[in-house]
Amino acid sequence: MILGIDATNIRAGGGLTHLKEILVNANPSIYDFTKVVIWSSNDTLIHLPNLVWLDKVSHPYLNKSFLWSFFYQKFFLSKSAQQKYNCDVLFVPGGTFFGSFLNVVSMSQNMLPFEKEERNRFPSWKTQFKFKILKYSQSTTFKKSQGIIFLTNYAKEYITNEINLKNNSKVIIPHGINLSFLNDPKKQQDIADYTFDNPFKLLYVSIVTVYKHQWNVVAAVLKIREEGFPITLDLVGTYTEESLKKLKQILSNDIYNCINYRGLIPYEELDEIYKDADSFVFASSCENMPIILIEAMTAGLPIASSNYGPMPEVLGDAGFYFDPLKTEEIYLSIKEMLISKEKREKYAWESFNKSINYTWKECSDKTFEYLSLVAKKYSNENTK
Repeated sequence: MILGIDATNIRAGGGLTHLKEILVNANPSIYDFTKVVIWSSNDTLIHLPNLVWLDKVSHPYLNKSFLWSFFYQKFFLSKSAQQKYNCDVLFVPGGTFFGSFLNVVSMSQNMLPFEKEERNRFPSWKTQFKFKILKYSQSTTFKKSQGIIFLTNYAKEYITNEINLKNNSKVIIPHGINLSFLNDPKKQQDIADYTFDNPFKLLYVSIVTVYKHQWNVVAAVLKIREEGFPITLDLVGTYTEESLKKLKQILSNDIYNCINYRGLIPYEELDEIYKDADSFVFASSCENMPIILIEAMTAGLPIASSNYGPMPEVLGDAGFYFDPLKTEEIYLSIKEMLISKEKREKYAWESFNKSINYTWKECSDKTFEYLSLVAKKYSNENTK
């Protein structure tokens, strides 16, 4: 069989990482694929591995704007997949496909288009409109897909109910985690062993944006610091303009200089940032699969986490939970983590042991296995 992959709308970020990792770790012949053909821009294809069974296909339209890429996908990709490469199944990890190819397996990687309350947090009508368009495009794609890959059970259940997905084949295949983050949990110390010269270091890695609620975390940490606890908070990640402005307003109240916004740090350096921390906080209210949370679990850190979305599914009983919209709950959760050395140690090991199940090899194997099953089922049904 021949597998096609429509990566025309994948340019960077987690989508590109996922694509690269499932190809690097793949052994397609085990699942009866003799060739894999992938369509994307040259800038994307250059980041993907060169393999004897992988054909990389680009086109001038795919090296322009997303509008041109959409035009190519809509009017040219299906013909190329069907007539030139004779593909048996087309995988669409970007979640949107408007071509005529019939045997499509799509993938859900973004909850913002489907959670109205979360997308409405964005002040810009253009951003809200973009997510509404994505909801329409992905809903349409999911409904006509022969199969859909979800990253968590939370995402599967929410989207299935939201857009009334009934008869489609569905499977849950989580992403993997880079092994550079792997680090056994530290031996936990009593909070009394920390000082203002050697403080308890709390870390939050995430883009500063409306549904990540860094300002609530800052307010909670400042309240703890006011009570005399030797704690610092490092915030790491890029930003959106309106949210950075909101964050800076509350940072102006930091008379203790205990909050450090470090901005964007290269991905290759993040593992050391995690390993230097004593604990982690994750205050997102909207996630499909919280990769950053799993990175912190893999790094062996005790975690105070949002109780929204799939976070309890991923972290289980190994977290100090809070409502990310309520500063008081964040404060109480982090404070409990500080003063309970035993719980910190117990939760860190429990979450670490959960995290080692998230490997890119398993993600790749399960993805190719599922694509093979869908391809064979469709072929059998259409040759009767």
